[in-house]
Amino acid sequence: MIYPAQLFSKKNGAVICHLCWNRCRLEEGEMGVCKARVNKDGSLYTLTYGNISAMESRPIEVKPFFHFKPASTTMTFSTYSCNLTCPWCQNWHLSKTPPPESYRVVKPSEIVEAAIKSGDEGLCASFNEPTLLFEYLLDLFPIARQKGLYNTMVSNGYLTPKALEMLRNSGLDAINIDIKGNDDVYNKYCVREGKASFVWTTVRKAVKLGIHIEIINLVITGVNDSDDAILEVIENHLKYAGENIPIHFTRYFPAFEFMNPPTKIEKLEKAVEMARREGVEFAYVGNIPGHRYENTYCPQCGELLISRMSYRVLVNRIADGRCSKCGKEIYGVW
Repeated sequence: MIYPAQLFSKKNGAVICHLCWNRCRLEEGEMGVCKARVNKDGSLYTLTYGNISAMESRPIEVKPFFHFKPASTTMTFSTYSCNLTCPWCQNWHLSKTPPPESYRVVKPSEIVEAAIKSGDEGLCASFNEPTLLFEYLLDLFPIARQKGLYNTMVSNGYLTPKALEMLRNSGLDAINIDIKGNDDVYNKYCVREGKASFVWTTVRKAVKLGIHIEIINLVITGVNDSDDAILEVIENHLKYAGENIPIHFTRYFPAFEFMNPPTKIEKLEKAVEMARREGVEFAYVGNIPGHRYENTYCPQCGELLISRMSYRVLVNRIADGRCSKCGKEIYGVW
């Protein structure tokens, strides 16, 4: 099943997709790198509209969002495939599977109804790369907003600034962006002629648009875990996102086609300490349940503001968006 796509141009019988930074040029019948968009009769179509692969209610902390509606839950949903080729993907059973050609279209209203029935406060497009649901999200987000739900995404950040702006205008409230590392990491593992600067440009656009944003850096043994590599991520985080935007250094585990050992916990602890030393106000570890660096502390007075255990919020002392002890404003949507 195919549906008309947006964000493309035509040139000499080919179409050029402008959804993500791959900017695939497609001749008649060709699919993009994502295997989710196709040139048919000189126009671009999507194969993922309403093509939903999974849907379940999950805590917002899973994403991870630590500064957006803590302790709330989202109806989390996905489609198939991806616009990157990372060999360590945790959700490879979805991201490495092309969209089925025949499927039952899940109407946007069905996602919203499922969220309301489950008592969720919002929606989250996640699991695989949600950019591939672009046209669907443009229809879904306004319906969710009308019903009082918030809209979030967990993304690799490889979508173009124009695509992000259109999502924001449709009701996107928050986005978690996964930065893989530097250009070498993108080129070697994730995408041909990839550039980390593309993702950081999207990060800057999100900040400019007023979208709540949090950054995640999966620290992978032997790939992007050197002090220099981590410092480069931190410096770009400060340059493109800003000191108050949270960053999560997450523990990698072997998955799909990548079997390097899991990230050393000491490496993640050092990354958090480096980030704080460089001026990042909120730095966290991920995939280490119960670690002290899962908690939120006031960057001004050091007060413990949010205590977490894995995906559960145990204590929340943030009052009206400020530290309950010294009154410093804490970035987030509380």
